[in-house]
Amino acid sequence: MKALGIVAIVVAAISIVIPFFGATYLPIIAGIMAVIAVKEESTLAFVALGINIVNVAFLSASIRLADAACDVMSDISAGMEEWTGESYGNATCDGSGAFWTWMGINIALLAVAVGIQLMNKKA
Repeated sequence: MKALGIVAIVVAAISIVIPFFGATYLPIIAGIMAVIAVKEESTLAFVALGINIVNVAFLSASIRLADAACDVMSDISAGMEEWTGESYGNATCDGSGAFWTWMGINIALLAVAVGIQLMNKKA
């Protein structure tokens, strides 16, 4: 399990420099590996999960760009509907949906890892 913890840290660190998949899918993969490794190597697992949360929260410009593009499309759709009177689709966004989706997944993985760690403690 030590090797899995190290691989989780490496994948989490690599996900920082990869533009789109580094903010979405690679942290999830590293998080799942860290949750599996938390029983044996909790330090390595929590380091990998911490890297994932920092990456998604502060270093992922692609998630922010996706939210901004969704907001722009919603504004364009509303403007076109007002100008022509016809509906051009239902391009509505809540503003931060992609960010909170990916951040929520990482926080849920962290919560599962903390739960496993607390259950693994000996009295």
